Amino acid sequence: MSGTVRQITVTTDPGTPYFLRVDWAIDLGAGFTLTLSDGSSGWIGEVSEDEITRETNDMGVEIERYVEDLHQALTGGNKEEEGGGSVTEKDVYSFYLTPDHCRLLYKKICKGILVHLGSVELQPAPDPLELNRGMIGQSLQHSTDLELENHKLLEENHRLKQEHQRILRELEQHVQDKEAMERELYSRFVMVLNEKKAKIRGLLDSVRHLQQAKDEQRDEDGRESSNDVREGEEGRHNKEEEETGQSLSESQKSTVLITDPIISVKRKFRSGNDRSLPAGLFPATVLESNRALFVGRVCCVLTVYCPTL
Repeated sequence: MSGTVRQITVTTDPGTPYFLRVDWAIDLGAGFTLTLSDGSSGWIGEVSEDEITRETNDMGVEIERYVEDLHQALTGGNKEEEGGGSVTEKDVYSFYLTPDHCRLLYKKICKGILVHLGSVELQPAPDPLELNRGMIGQSLQHSTDLELENHKLLEENHRLKQEHQRILRELEQHVQDKEAMERELYSRFVMVLNEKKAKIRGLLDSVRHLQQAKDEQRDEDGRESSNDVREGEEGRHNKEEEETGQSLSESQKSTVLITDPIISVKRKFRSGNDRSLPAGLFPATVLESNRALFVGRVCCVLTVYCPTL
C-alpha cells in the first residue's frame, strides 16, 4: 500500500487549509481511497477502477495519459502553490468542494481551458480526531523516510566527493608520472638518435672510401687495358712490318733471279769468248728461254704482292 499526504487549496474555500491523503494498492488506475480534512472535520471517499475507466472513455484519452494527469493532480500538488516559479497552464490543477462537503472535484487547466478530470463522493469520517492522527502519523513517517533517504544521499554524496578527490589525486600523480616518463624517454631517444647518427656517418664514410677505391681500381684497370691494347697494336704493327720486309726481300730475290739469266747471258756473250757471233747479238733460242723465265718470275712476284690480280 502506497500513500501520500499533502496540503491543497480548495478554490471554493480558499481561506481554509485542507489536507488530502491518497492511498492506492497498485497504481491510481486500479482505484484509490481519498481522505480530506480541514483539521477539525474529516471526509472519506473511494474511486473504483470502473469509475476511472468510465472517465477515460468520456474524455476519449488513453488510460496511461489519464493516470499520469490524475497522479499529478492528487499527489504532485499545484505547482503555483508550491512556489515552482514559472508554471505553464497545462501544469495547473485545481480542486472544488461542494458546499455540503459531499463531493470533491479535481480539474486541470490546459492552455486556458478547464478540463474535468474526475470527482469523488465524500462521506463524513466517524472519528475525525483519529483520522487527523493517522494523517499526522503518516506525514511524520513520510518525513522520517525522506530524512533517512536524504541522509543516505548525503553519505553517498560525501563518499562520491571523497572518491572524486582520490581520483583527482591519482590523476595528478599519473600526470606527473607521465611527464617524468616522457622526459626520460625523450632523453633516451636523443641518446639513441645520436648513436644512430654517428653510425650512419661512419657507414657513409665507409661507402665513400669503398667508392673511391672502386673508382681507382677501375681507372687502373682502364690504364692497363689501354696499355695492353697499345702493346697489341704495336706488336701487330711490328709483325706486319716484319712480314712486309720479308716479302720485300723475297721480291728482291726473285727480281735478282729474273735478271740474273739475262745478265749472265749478256755477260757471256759480251765476254768475247764466242767469236762466231757478232758483238751485241744473241742466239734466238737463248733469248726465248730467258724471256720465258723472266715472265714466269714476274708472275710470281705479282702473285705475292697483288693476290687479287
